Amino acid sequence: MAAPSLARDWDMEPAANMQTAQGLLQIAEVGLGGYRMSIAGNFIVEFEAYGVDITGAIPSDDFPQYVLLEIDKGGGSCPYLFRLLDLTPGRKPFLTGEFGNCSAWPALKIEGKNISVVFSSSHDSNAEFVLYDSGRRRMRTQ
Repeated sequence: MAAPSLARDWDMEPAANMQTAQGLLQIAEVGLGGYRMSIAGNFIVEFEAYGVDITGAIPSDDFPQYVLLEIDKGGGSCPYLFRLLDLTPGRKPFLTGEFGNCSAWPALKIEGKNISVVFSSSHDSNAEFVLYDSGRRRMRTQ
């Protein structure tokens, strides 16, 4: 496997980490505007963003299986988007695509085998409800 492009020529500084159901989740800042994410030392993805942070987790105590990531895009009207990381034991880690309605404080909760992310309405966006089906690894927005 080729070396990740952002990490090749830049120093990395830790930005966030958390013990999860599949090991240590590490997010490192790489150069200017880059972030690299790994689980238990294994590369997962690189982001180009102004910031990447862990916003929520289920369960919220020890060794979460689902982690909500906040991606700071730096836009004035809609700076934040989100991605959900599924770390179900025995399965390959799965990272959803970006979602959100520009609200900075979503509520994350589990409903059976589904994870819901609820965004409140803001001055220029409607409330949004995102449901992640962990069995099928699919997102649905309502």
